[in-house]
Amino acid sequence: MCGIAGIITSNKQRETKKTVSEMLSTVSYRGPNQSGIKKFGEVTLGMARLSIIDHHKHVIPCAIVYNGEIYNHSSIRSELSSHYKFNTSSDAETALYNYIEKGERSFGEYNGMYAFAVYDHRTKTTYVVRDKAGEKPLYYTYGKDFFAFASEMKCLLKFVKLQFNKDAISYKAYEFTVGKETLFKDIYSLGPGEFIKIKNGKFTIHEYWKVWDNLIEIKDDEKKIVRDLAEIVEDAIMLRTKNCVHKYGCFISGGVDSSLIACIAKPDFIYTAHYDYADFDELQYARLVAKKIKRELVIVKPNKEDFLRTREKIAFHLDSPCTWTSFSLWMLLERACKDLKVVLSGEGADEIFSGYHRYHLLYHDEQIHGLEAMRNYKYLIDRYYGSPVERYVKLINRCENQYDETVRRYLVDSVHQFFEKIEGDVVHSMGLNDFYTTMQVLLQMADRLCMAFSIENRSPYLDYRLIQYGFSMPSKYKINHGITKWVLKEVAKKYIPKEIIQRIDKRGFSAPVNRWFEWDKQGKYDRTAYRNLVLQDWKNVFGVNGDGAYV
Repeated sequence: MCGIAGIITSNKQRETKKTVSEMLSTVSYRGPNQSGIKKFGEVTLGMARLSIIDHHKHVIPCAIVYNGEIYNHSSIRSELSSHYKFNTSSDAETALYNYIEKGERSFGEYNGMYAFAVYDHRTKTTYVVRDKAGEKPLYYTYGKDFFAFASEMKCLLKFVKLQFNKDAISYKAYEFTVGKETLFKDIYSLGPGEFIKIKNGKFTIHEYWKVWDNLIEIKDDEKKIVRDLAEIVEDAIMLRTKNCVHKYGCFISGGVDSSLIACIAKPDFIYTAHYDYADFDELQYARLVAKKIKRELVIVKPNKEDFLRTREKIAFHLDSPCTWTSFSLWMLLERACKDLKVVLSGEGADEIFSGYHRYHLLYHDEQIHGLEAMRNYKYLIDRYYGSPVERYVKLINRCENQYDETVRRYLVDSVHQFFEKIEGDVVHSMGLNDFYTTMQVLLQMADRLCMAFSIENRSPYLDYRLIQYGFSMPSKYKINHGITKWVLKEVAKKYIPKEIIQRIDKRGFSAPVNRWFEWDKQGKYDRTAYRNLVLQDWKNVFGVNGDGAYV
């Protein structure tokens, strides 16, 4: 993990080295081991390095600045070794020589999480690249005489007027921003599987890997699918541990995803967050995992005072208000940073293998609508209940005003673009939509909070082979006999306690914020109160003017 930053400008009056240095200083926690800046004519690149694979100090940067890990870099390097002399064991150097050898084609070969920029002196072109799933962040801004990029939004605030972006309609729809727009006006996010090409003062955005362009043929054979998936899951997990020279850990929530990772990886440390409320208590399941893999379970017990003391720190590191409780993760990291440098986490499993309970609603709708008796009534169904897209929009719309037509239209257009990629299969379509929207905020939280403690987060389920397999397999193995994530649970039977597989009350790393602030007097979760709280924290931390904000 690292922090990267850069400026491309023809304006010789700009002190680009000084500016890039300030950008890196802003996120020094991302790379506490080493930093460097290099200028190539109009291009200035900088990198703050957190050494995980290679502990030796090198001259950085060269023609590449790099953040993340390429887990298959050894095999790529072996193919290049006859043509190139490597000076380090770093995957960044592998990525550089692979680009020199193959150009833009090289970007799609990587199995890992990465965001990097490479300068090609031969063509005077700069490429800025983000990984296939969006695990590593990449933001950019531009003006009439410059283009700038960085790992975090706060690095780019020096280039823009600090304004709330009222055009980011996704914030009203989801309670966080998705896609290109951010809540900072004129600061943008590069999408997963995309790269930016900058040449002659102009930039263009290109896709090099999207799920729908990389589907594979999978035979409808239940036993083979479970067997093949088990092999990929195991390999994806082990691939993310074999090159780890540090001790590593897992955060256990008591669910299938984290338990499966822990039982295969057998980490040095496992941690869980525990709250003294019956409906938040998953400790018994975490203890089952600890017993299974013979590891001591470190139990973290956050409280309201911890929540109050960490609010502004979390707001600063997240860069953007998020109503999904990141507090539990912060508290786990605050404890884990004493022990380790790498954690494994389960992001992606719910989106790829249909783990969210809301999927039942649309899935069973479609089962009913597919009955022979209903075949002649599709027109009436769509008219009175709405199309699958419109029905899913109702499920995911978090706007306080459910009749806001602007938000509804935005969501219909957004959801439709993903549903049409895998037309006719609502299970795959719902997951695909969430993969490119709601999952991105989970990745944002994981990256920012882990980096706040200089800890690297690795997500085995986001191995591109699992993404391909999950969206290519027959979707009937995702939701089966009323069970979500059925095929992954079949795989898990070989590794984890059966009590965890049989659970139907999974919560995740949520915190009893409603209880602490007495927002649940009617027994209902108050999303508005929590949204306003985190939005105000964000405004306070970054000094954003409240005018025009959604409150």
